[in-house]
Amino acid sequence: MLSEKQILIIGGNGFLGQGILQAIPNKKYKISILDPFLDHKNLKQYKIKHLFKCSTLNDKDINHALKKEEWDYIIYLAAFGGNGNGLLKAANEDFNKAVNINVTGFANLLNKLKNKNAKIIWSSSTVVFGEERFYKNKTVKINSILKPSTNYGLTKLMAEEVANFYIKNYNMNITGIRLPIIIGPGLNYRGVAAGISDMAFASKTKSKCTINMPSTPLDIIYIKDASKIFVKMISSKTILKNIYNCSSIRTSAIKLANNFNKISEKKNIKINNIGMGATYPIMDYHILRKDINFSIKYTMNKLIKDWLIEIKT
Repeated sequence: MLSEKQILIIGGNGFLGQGILQAIPNKKYKISILDPFLDHKNLKQYKIKHLFKCSTLNDKDINHALKKEEWDYIIYLAAFGGNGNGLLKAANEDFNKAVNINVTGFANLLNKLKNKNAKIIWSSSTVVFGEERFYKNKTVKINSILKPSTNYGLTKLMAEEVANFYIKNYNMNITGIRLPIIIGPGLNYRGVAAGISDMAFASKTKSKCTINMPSTPLDIIYIKDASKIFVKMISSKTILKNIYNCSSIRTSAIKLANNFNKISEKKNIKINNIGMGATYPIMDYHILRKDINFSIKYTMNKLIKDWLIEIKT
């Protein structure tokens, strides 16, 4: 019988971390979590081997965690969340802290793992490309020029450069995935996707609500699809690339509201258009599909139906 592989999820207490915890098959992997904001109530439903309540910036604690096991896989999801108003706003509110967590903490981790054999999967973002208007074809490939237009996008660009440095100079096994907006049950921070969560809650409770959102297009992926990407990358026998673009569904606030209203058979959700927001280019994801055989399972209607089943009122 093959021994179970050891996985450390850094940022496992967060929204995406929780989704990955649900998606990873426990019989094949032993899972541990490192997070400075551990919530034992959130985690008690999972079989966790080790819990490390610390930051990647704390040398003593991170050294202890990394020496605890011979980690086969490390999933790095840590990002500065500020006051809970979303990653973009957090980086604008305190750029130094965003750099510390998103870049310095990541570099600190990679430096400590440079002589190890762990496979590292980490979360970048579509915002490394900047706004769609900067790109003639409105679609970007994994090697398209990066033109971040936000502080958060800049930190993710810096993190990608850090990863490339350790791949090139230490032959490390590191793969990043540029994610669009992730939505679904469990999303509780008040960022870009907060209005979509409000739609789901209003549909579940059959309550009327008016949601303030911009009219610009949104590129989204359901939490169960996003989590599946990480699981597929962990188990892939293919030699993965340094970075991948992620697939997404292009929609808008009004389209989402109409779909929620249709599925709940109520017209209780209305959108108050607050103008134009940022739109990021659609990412060409054919290389991701080819290398790990991934395609989106949850269409708009399917994700809404699943969300309304999963959401806790």
